[in-house]
Amino acid sequence: MGKGRLPDPLKRREILYGRDTPREVLIHYGDLYRDEGRLNDAVEFYGMAGYREGLMELKEVAVQKGDFFLLQQVAGFLGEEIPSEVWRDLGRRALEEGKLSFAQKAFAQAGDLEALREVQETIKGEGEGGRKKAG
Repeated sequence: MGKGRLPDPLKRREILYGRDTPREVLIHYGDLYRDEGRLNDAVEFYGMAGYREGLMELKEVAVQKGDFFLLQQVAGFLGEEIPSEVWRDLGRRALEEGKLSFAQKAFAQAGDLEALREVQETIKGEGEGGRKKAG
């Protein structure tokens, strides 16, 4: 799976925002970006194609990875409100992955003030010399 399959930035823009790009082509490139792990790019292609199935798949991946911004991007293309419980699940997963900023944002989005306070305390503690090693 080489990078040669992905378009250069100018070609990417042309494909993504071109007037006459067929839906199937957008989905194809979304799949290529997804397979290369470039999920934010995949979301754009799926979103422009109106490919709900692909967006729903990436929604699940976002929650599993604790990726706040990916879920937010998917939600924008779906035009749906993400339920609090989904944000809470993402926040828990982000916490497990050490993504404290994402956890904080997800718990705030969920309206889970208790979990939000706990994350803020953890962040504050790390800021006072308890930093984890980057890993």
